[in-house]
Amino acid sequence: MRVRWPLYNLPFIKTDFLLSKDTVLHGPLQSACGGCIDGLVKGYVAVNGNVIIGKKAEIIGDVTAKAAKVFGKVYGNITCNDLVIVYNSALVKGDIKAKIIELKEGAHIEGVIIKTGDESIESSAPGDSRGEAAVTSAPEPVIAEPERTTDKDKDATTWF
Repeated sequence: MRVRWPLYNLPFIKTDFLLSKDTVLHGPLQSACGGCIDGLVKGYVAVNGNVIIGKKAEIIGDVTAKAAKVFGKVYGNITCNDLVIVYNSALVKGDIKAKIIELKEGAHIEGVIIKTGDESIESSAPGDSRGEAAVTSAPEPVIAEPERTTDKDKDATTWF
């Protein structure tokens, strides 16, 4: 008989550590492998792999990982190299920065969402020919000026 966790049965992650719901950790959590957090962490979390922040979890500090799935509460910034998924039971009071960000309907976020792009373009120096070629080859955006009318009644906008 195979025991399955209903929310955490995801092909996304192989959990190498588990911080249970009754665990309180005062200080940083650093791990070379991915895992699942269901307890209280008062400090930053730095994981080299993937991390699941469970429904009962509460993290007071920044989270850094390869990828993260957030079901619980995070009072700090989340920074991931690949993917962040914030589910409807989650509360994030901080910024989210990742290459791919997925927000489920009903997720509570109080912060800025930053999508990172291709690292080779962003990290290139001004004198680097690879970065300049990639930047200069992109077309400039076309900004259309709105037509102006002299009639004030036509320009008025009502929000009610």
